[in-house]
Amino acid sequence: MRNDLSIGPAANTDRAPLSPLQRRWLVGVLVLSLVLRLGWVMLADPEPKLKGGDGPFYLHLAEQIKDGRGLRYGEPVAVVGPVYPAYLAGLQLVLGQGRVVSGARVGQAIIGVALVALMFELGRRWRGTRVGLLAAGLAAVDFRFVVEGGSISTESLLTALMVCSLWLYLLSLERDQTYLWVLTGVIIGVTALTRGVVQFLPLALLVHLGAQRTDRGLWRSWGLLITGFMLVVSPWMIRNWILFGSPKISHGGAAHFWMGARGDGRSLRRTEMLTEIDELRIGDGGADRYSYFSDALGIIASDPLRFVQLRARRMGEAYLQPYGTVTLGVVLGNESIKFMLSRGSGYSLADVVELPAFWPKLWMYMLHFGSILLAIYYVLMRWHKWREWIIFAIPVLYFSAVYALLTVIPRYLFPIMPLYILLAAGALVDFGLIASKRLRIRVAQRLAGAAMTPEGRRA
Repeated sequence: MRNDLSIGPAANTDRAPLSPLQRRWLVGVLVLSLVLRLGWVMLADPEPKLKGGDGPFYLHLAEQIKDGRGLRYGEPVAVVGPVYPAYLAGLQLVLGQGRVVSGARVGQAIIGVALVALMFELGRRWRGTRVGLLAAGLAAVDFRFVVEGGSISTESLLTALMVCSLWLYLLSLERDQTYLWVLTGVIIGVTALTRGVVQFLPLALLVHLGAQRTDRGLWRSWGLLITGFMLVVSPWMIRNWILFGSPKISHGGAAHFWMGARGDGRSLRRTEMLTEIDELRIGDGGADRYSYFSDALGIIASDPLRFVQLRARRMGEAYLQPYGTVTLGVVLGNESIKFMLSRGSGYSLADVVELPAFWPKLWMYMLHFGSILLAIYYVLMRWHKWREWIIFAIPVLYFSAVYALLTVIPRYLFPIMPLYILLAAGALVDFGLIASKRLRIRVAQRLAGAAMTPEGRRA
């Protein structure tokens, strides 16, 4: 039975085929997004620096999978899911180890185009074609999404899977078909096996489902979604149960909770961790073989206010630094714009503007902060229509809350940035509609005034 609950003003009214002009705009946006992304990975940044960071780690895991050893880094690991290493392993089998990095980056450029297409579909299903086209256009030219495709990390795949999950979820709400609910759960499961933080997203979506539906169909729909989810994640959980004695989707959450509670609340490198955790060892197991959780609770209990302030400061820092600006700086020069603008640096504003990375970084900052501020504006202006925008607010709050308790860097928040863009597109379309309405009123008033005789009679 079709669910006719309105997700937005155009939820069930804007399903007409695209006009020729709209199709041309969509094709143009997709072509532009492909050109920008391939241009980045093949011309602007053809040889990325992979020393340090997660790139070498994922490439090693991929090689282990390709050789039939499973997900191992010396020993079996579960701190990351198998999806992204399997993606790299498949490319190694097809292209060879020497071409896996370039192949992965080209593949992620194509995934980036798929993300733009999904942004269009999600925006269109949420509030209509204009919102969909605007959201897709913004994502296409947002350098944060362009440069991310060039990194050997989970973000490109994870972000596309996140948006795909929400698109399928809205489609399921609208059509209420069994296979769609199961498929939605399957894609969310694949997303959770890309990064473990997604594993509780089905519970977050249950909150949204409860706001949309109050009949018995609520539990049927959510049950089908969970069924699809468990079909995907259960084999991985069984593997972790056998190897580590714990059926978790991802190990390592307790370690990040501990790191987020101590010191400056930042992640420790592997060598730093090894020097500080011996006294926390509680036995064999996966990444959570140490008493991270109890030790973190002791630290928090000793000064709860400090913990709250520390996590708020780290989260604020993550939101204030658009992801990708550092990568862009490496390609177009290693000068720090922040340092050059700091007091006493000796550099003038003119010196900063002359940097080749200045304008691309400025564009990234504008889209980052602009989309967040417009999203907040949209929510405040449509506060009474909360059922309309809560579909994006729930994942944003979920991700932000989880990382507020763990360690956080700008890259971790990157997968929810498309949701801010969608809300921002809704705000911009509203601005356009308001301006168009006011213009029509003014034109009508002027025409009415011109049609009056000096005596006040209509001609």
